[in-house]
Amino acid sequence: MSEATSPAPAAATAAPTSAEAPAGAPMPHVGAAPETSAVPVASASLYVGELDPSVTEAMLFELFSMMGPVSSIRVCRDAITRRSLGYAYVNFHNRADGERALETLNYT
Repeated sequence: MSEATSPAPAAATAAPTSAEAPAGAPMPHVGAAPETSAVPVASASLYVGELDPSVTEAMLFELFSMMGPVSSIRVCRDAITRRSLGYAYVNFHNRADGERALETLNYT
């Protein structure tokens, strides 16, 4: 991914007057503001299907956390009986970890 850059703003050439900056006050930085954070990393949500009814969130966490940090896991259950519906969602903080999990664990 490439980022488009714009030309840096022209630096001010006039010195501040005493009304603009009190004596001994530090001069403000002129130019582009420093970047305080990187571009946010996209998260990933994986559908996990054909699960045995005995599979729990803890079992999925143990397996999927080997691929990278997991933000959440939800085994979908019947609203009344609370029995597993045979599928789950595994959410990763980082899209690359989700892609690695998909490539490594798909159809296992």
